[in-house]
Amino acid sequence: MKIRKLTFDDLHNLELSILDKPKKPWFEDDLGTNITKIVTLLCSIILLPIAKIRWDHSLDAEVSLFDSILYVLLGSLVYGLILWLIILLIVKFPNWRKLLDSPTEYMVEQWAFAVGFMLGLLLFGTNIEHIFLPILSGLVFNSLFRLDWKAKLGIFTSLLIFYSIEGISEFIFIVADWDVVFANRGTLFVGITINSGIVSPNIENESWRLWPSVVLLYIIITAAFATTKISPKNFYSSYTLFNIFCLLFVWYPVERNYNPNETLLKLSIISLFGAIFYYFTHRYVKKVEEYIVNRIRFYLVLTTVLLFFMTIMILDPPEFLINSGIAKPGLNPGQWGGLYVNLILISAALVMGFSLAVLLAFGRRSDQLFISIPSTFIIEFVRSGPMVAWLFIALFILPDILEPFYDIDVVMSSIFAFTIFGACYISEVLRGGLQDVRTGQKEAATALGLSSTQIKLYVELPSAIRTTIPAIVSIFIGLWKDTTLLYLLGVLDFFYIARILPNTEFRFGDNYIEPLLFAATLFWLFAFILSRISLKIEEGLGLVREGGGEMT
Repeated sequence: MKIRKLTFDDLHNLELSILDKPKKPWFEDDLGTNITKIVTLLCSIILLPIAKIRWDHSLDAEVSLFDSILYVLLGSLVYGLILWLIILLIVKFPNWRKLLDSPTEYMVEQWAFAVGFMLGLLLFGTNIEHIFLPILSGLVFNSLFRLDWKAKLGIFTSLLIFYSIEGISEFIFIVADWDVVFANRGTLFVGITINSGIVSPNIENESWRLWPSVVLLYIIITAAFATTKISPKNFYSSYTLFNIFCLLFVWYPVERNYNPNETLLKLSIISLFGAIFYYFTHRYVKKVEEYIVNRIRFYLVLTTVLLFFMTIMILDPPEFLINSGIAKPGLNPGQWGGLYVNLILISAALVMGFSLAVLLAFGRRSDQLFISIPSTFIIEFVRSGPMVAWLFIALFILPDILEPFYDIDVVMSSIFAFTIFGACYISEVLRGGLQDVRTGQKEAATALGLSSTQIKLYVELPSAIRTTIPAIVSIFIGLWKDTTLLYLLGVLDFFYIARILPNTEFRFGDNYIEPLLFAATLFWLFAFILSRISLKIEEGLGLVREGGGEMT
């Protein structure tokens, strides 16, 4: 999204989007514009004492300077928005000309004003000194009655946002104690075993096993963004903010029980390397043809598959590598933990699950019964049960099945369950996309001499993926949230650790909400990023416009 300066037109558009235009305005367009400017200036002045009150409140709560500034800015802006809307309702929407010409007739005809005035008397009293407040109540009530139903919905939404942000900001910046999160930030992200090696010099530090995956992940992400239509300015602004946030989270000195210098240095070098890699990839992509760009994207997909298997092998090298002396014993999956486990599970669903989904989708559409019947049975059988049931089935049944060949543990059982479950749901979405492929495309491919396998891989599958991207991304978002079910199996994933953080120290015994809110925010952030990436892909494929699917 292009960043630009806010103008008065943006403020006027906000007013129209919430309040709409009065049905019979008493003012001309130029006068209405000047009224909005004056009301905005008045609200800006009124915000100063409101900000002072909130600042004093944050000082009384003895919160940090950073939290105080955010609390004052966020709350004051929301207060200002509500005040701005109320004043505009009072000034612009009542029929002031008729009220001034014939007040008695106005109050009789405008029954909403009378009702609001009576409610004001009940709320504020009948004292003549306070008669101004019932009059304001009548004007606001009458203005609300004269609004269109869409504007009423806008007012209701604004009030809902106001009360929500007011309560949330009060909790986040004033009430909540986030020390429990910062004291266990390493455990939340890499688990207990790896974090123990980071904070304790007596335990071997195994965090080096994570850095190769981080480096390759940065390369894949920056190269993928370089092949899109996003401008370098927008990319570098978002990329810089993300890296600054990561560095600040590692450096933040509150409850820090480790030396951050090495981690900060590595993250800085990796982020700089990613920025340079994006620059050269973007320059190269601008000079080459589209088919070469598509080939680069294909290589990135293969690299993502390689990243998944490389991560597994570095964390827990297979026996033949250990016996040959190439690698030393690693961490068995039971020792993995934190957000890293959730990322590995969603990666399994993305890499292996999507590959299996392609096979199941084509298998179900096959003319050969010995292929279509088993594919259909697997899809329908797996989709008939909930995810949590398959996790427990994989936990208790898979070890008995694979015992002669492989000693599978709870994490690998969960990876298998996520792979199968995700594959079955994605295969049904792909099958719908395959059915939508036009016969003319397949006939044209046949006329060019392509084999049946080539038609499926190079014609039908790309077309099906192109039209089903939103549904596939929705499934991945659902699977990402389902990774929290691992806590039922005793796996120390991100959500499980967030639940038990208050038990780590006696002083954190009452801080149950903070780590859960932090976990929920992070899960929402990942889901939001996935949805934004999906929209960017659709925009690049021309699917965001009406009728865009016909362009396939």
